[in-house]
Amino acid sequence: MHGISEAVVLGSGNWGCVLAELISRNVPVRLWTMNDALRDQLKSAWKKRTTLTGNGGHPLAIETKFAGPFDQDNTLLVIAVPSSAVRDVAMEIGRVCGRPLVLCVSKGFDAEEFCTPSELIRKELPGASVVSLTGPTIANEVGQGLPTVGVLSSDDLASLAVVKAALRNDIIRFATGRNPSHHELCAALKGIIAIGVGMAEGLDMGINCQAVIMTEGIAEMAHVASFFDIPREVVYGLSGVGDVLTTCISPDSRNRRLGILLGKGYKLDEALNEVQMTVEGVAMSKTIETLWALDVSIPLINFINSAIFGRVADLRAGFTSLLMRNIIEG
Repeated sequence: MHGISEAVVLGSGNWGCVLAELISRNVPVRLWTMNDALRDQLKSAWKKRTTLTGNGGHPLAIETKFAGPFDQDNTLLVIAVPSSAVRDVAMEIGRVCGRPLVLCVSKGFDAEEFCTPSELIRKELPGASVVSLTGPTIANEVGQGLPTVGVLSSDDLASLAVVKAALRNDIIRFATGRNPSHHELCAALKGIIAIGVGMAEGLDMGINCQAVIMTEGIAEMAHVASFFDIPREVVYGLSGVGDVLTTCISPDSRNRRLGILLGKGYKLDEALNEVQMTVEGVAMSKTIETLWALDVSIPLINFINSAIFGRVADLRAGFTSLLMRNIIEG
């Protein structure tokens, strides 16, 4: 079992910065950026940053990634990059460290390997102990000190206990789970549902329609979960329904915001440029297409996926027809 005397956060987006502050209550933290320019930009911005209430005062250094060595036996590595970058980051870690303790907070699914972020990390770092973090954890709200509950999951109970202790705070309470891929897959599916809810909002189809999309989307997420033998308690728990609802209703949700823009008639490239941040729901496209080809019952999710890429001629009519047909048949 690892002992934690330091944490390194790889990824300086909103969630990475918030986690760096939280963890620095307990141990010193090094927050790593992609390059020197981003490091300098973040250092400048950090002077104006409002820190989380109750910061314990441990050092928090902002550095370019791999700027210096770390003790793999006593360091927690937090991977807080978009899911598309998880493999590259894991490979970089593997060049300097063979048996790290990793906390993965990236949400998504690798369509090529057909695996979750924690599974991808294990493929690149066979000696790693990996813990995943899922659940309703909007970074801006956590950064404001608003309370929530997340889920830490790992098949390594010793590492799970160590990471939970390193993250102890009075803002996020952590439940625990034994199978990280189950929690991660549910977390990955939430984005596509939130995009659909955003589309309905952008089309001015009303709250009733948005509620139907959430309900139908959750039902289809349960079909996917059944395909992967994921227990119902995970689907209807914090990593599943909890995260879906958060992403569908939060004004800070990138997926929801992207959907609103698409509903208003933006092309995908235009909407992504407007959001200016990674939208994980879009990255699920290939995975959705694979599941649909395998006859998993996800007509609404498949429709939303097609709509994202402009393959639906009349979005309003398509939503109406699909939802009414599903309700009647159900």
